[in-house]
Order: sequence, then structure tokens, then C-alpha cells
Amino acid sequence: MKHKLFITIFSLLLVFSLAITTQPSTGLCAPKKMKLNVKKLTLTKNDTYTLRIYNLKKKHTVDFSSDDENVATVKETFSNGKTALVTPVNIGSTTVRASIFNRKGKLVRTLKTHIRVTPLAVSVKFAQRKVRLNVSEIMRLSVLIKPDLSQEAPLFESSDPDVVTVNSKGIITAIAPGT
Repeated sequence: MKHKLFITIFSLLLVFSLAITTQPSTGLCAPKKMKLNVKKLTLTKNDTYTLRIYNLKKKHTVDFSSDDENVATVKETFSNGKTALVTPVNIGSTTVRASIFNRKGKLVRTLKTHIRVTPLAVSVKFAQRKVRLNVSEIMRLSVLIKPDLSQEAPLFESSDPDVVTVNSKGIITAIAPGT
């Protein structure tokens, strides 16, 4: 009795697994969703950014547009139709849209990303002019960037890495005595 039950279950599993593995792979999997490479983006006035659409079908065409051309412009790159160059114009916020059309010209989908344009930094100052550390001590440098709205980040560099090292976040480590 147990032997017949085992053979029946084994046969059903074998038939089921064969049915699944012999099905064609196309049509059963959900198609990948079209999307932009970013949903939100902060730029300064001198930046540019390449916006890209993923999983765009060959039969589709794209029309990129900016809701406010006074804040940011968008220009399609005609090499592949999937990318566009976003260029900030003035400080503010806008939405860039990618309208996707089928071969008949019918709107299939609209993708959008929110763009924020911030001003360039006018000044960058350290909160402390002098720092005294013992060997192996660690400290984070505080930086004041004006205007506060600027999204620019300072690049840190030590004039003598044998004395003090600094990482990209402004954390300094005293290596040896010196200035």
C-alpha cells in the first residue's frame, strides 16, 4: 500500500515537473517594467545629467519634456532614443517627463522625475581655523557652505598625508607629529 502511494506521488511530481520545464519561457514571465534611472535629482547650475529609460521596447518612441524650461531643459540624445540630457537653467524645481508612444502614436506611459536646481556655492569655510590632535586621534572637520541651499560638497585633501590623512567625508586622522 505504501509502495503504491509512493509511486503515485512520485509519478505526479515527475509529470508536474516535466510540464513546467517544457513550457516555453516567453509569455509566462511578466515583462520588465519601463522606468527612469532616477526619480529625484538635485543639480547645481553648472551640472548636466543624462536621464535614461530602462526596458524600453524597440517599437516605442519617447518624447522628453520639462514642465518648466526656465528651471531645467531636456534635450533628447538621438543616438538611441532612450536617453536625454538634463541641463539646469535657474534655481527652482521642475518635473521632467518621458512620454512613451507606440507605433500608432498612442501614448502608452508617462515616466517622470523631479528635478531640483540649487545655486553654486559662493564660499566654503572651515568652522575651526586650527585643530590640535595627538597621534592616532580622529576628528571630523565642520564645513560651512554659503548659500545654505547649495548642494555642492567639498573635496578634502591633506597637504602632508604623512602628518594627517583626510577622507572624502572630512574625517582627519593624525599620523605623526607635524603641521
